[in-house]
Amino acid sequence: MIRRALAGLFVVGLALPLAAQKEPKLPKWRIDPYTKNDPKLLEKLGYVSYGPFEFGQRGTQTVTTADIDKHLIDAQILWVETKHFRLGSTLEPWVVPLEPEIRAKIRGELETLLGRGLDRVSPKTRTLDRWLRLHLFAQRLEAHYAEMQSWLGVTDETFPKDEEDRKTRVGEYVGEGPFLGQRNKYLFLIFDRTEDYDNYLATFTGRRTVGGQQWNFKDVDSLLYSCAADNPTEDGRLKDDTAMHGHIVFSATHNLINGYLHYNFDLPVWMREAPAHWFERRITEHFNSYTRSEGAPPIDARAWQYPLETRKFLANGKFTPFSEVMKWRDFGEMEFNDHVMVWSRQDYLMSLGKEKWAKFMRLGKAQVDPLTGQTVGDIVEGTRNALKEAYGLSPLSLEEKWREWVLATYPAK
Repeated sequence: MIRRALAGLFVVGLALPLAAQKEPKLPKWRIDPYTKNDPKLLEKLGYVSYGPFEFGQRGTQTVTTADIDKHLIDAQILWVETKHFRLGSTLEPWVVPLEPEIRAKIRGELETLLGRGLDRVSPKTRTLDRWLRLHLFAQRLEAHYAEMQSWLGVTDETFPKDEEDRKTRVGEYVGEGPFLGQRNKYLFLIFDRTEDYDNYLATFTGRRTVGGQQWNFKDVDSLLYSCAADNPTEDGRLKDDTAMHGHIVFSATHNLINGYLHYNFDLPVWMREAPAHWFERRITEHFNSYTRSEGAPPIDARAWQYPLETRKFLANGKFTPFSEVMKWRDFGEMEFNDHVMVWSRQDYLMSLGKEKWAKFMRLGKAQVDPLTGQTVGDIVEGTRNALKEAYGLSPLSLEEKWREWVLATYPAK
């Protein structure tokens, strides 16, 4: 927490005692109606605080949530810091739809919140208010972090807890810090309005972009994802809570893979995009996200029946061979059919079990000098070797095995 020094505050010539100094009164919108900001309840929920806390950097200076609040004073950002994330949200209330599947999903999530100690929550609520949405996205992010740890075969203890611990790790490289190898927590800032999102991005990253933005705050070693629910390139779909849930899981997968064993280099695009699709579609198959290069045309997000699309592309041959896909380093090379087919190949690899995928990702990411953390060797060739060692597959044999699996597994219509 950053505290500003008090100056010039005297009573009959003496400074006011610390015990008598009061924290500034919080505005009503900053008081969580479910916890009343009670530190004991926050701790029970696994929260560190509702702010202020560090959140990236601007130039060479560390930025805090207070700095962002001061700049975006009308946005009324709600903040929470969890075990592995720092999250800000301006999402507006959302009415739970009547579809049984969605209502059951939300009710289950609210029951989980209730079981964790958020006693004032009603699982049958029909409207998710701003604070409930913050609680849900904090819970969703931590749940995804745990799932990624499970698939990667790691725990918090796998990684060095600080710089001194890092210096003692002289064997296999496991990154630079405790957050899958990153020194600092993962950052998410989810806006409701594009206007506020654009303002934040331009001011605190120097970027302007039409879609969501991944960003590496290199000096503080934090990876950010930020987006806006009313982004026009998404046709308004992110206004739907389920779509935003899937989208945040998609984006978190990217940043967690980037941060795994520390963000020292960019993996080939399929090794990031394919798992992101796979995990997002475990949340919802009806809304699908796509990473695009700056200036690339949007991909029609309405097509969602990937298994049927996969069989169609296999039949007409309109897809890129994996031997070429594995070399791609630019998302701009991917069209809709490529996204579907890398998802399907990922689906096949995941069907072979967690242990193999964990080994594959570890070998693919560990192409660094254990002492310096500097990248060594050819990244694509390292990926090829990791595939062989973890799965016993070459690009050609993967293509053959995957095709057989698809025809035996996916429905024909």
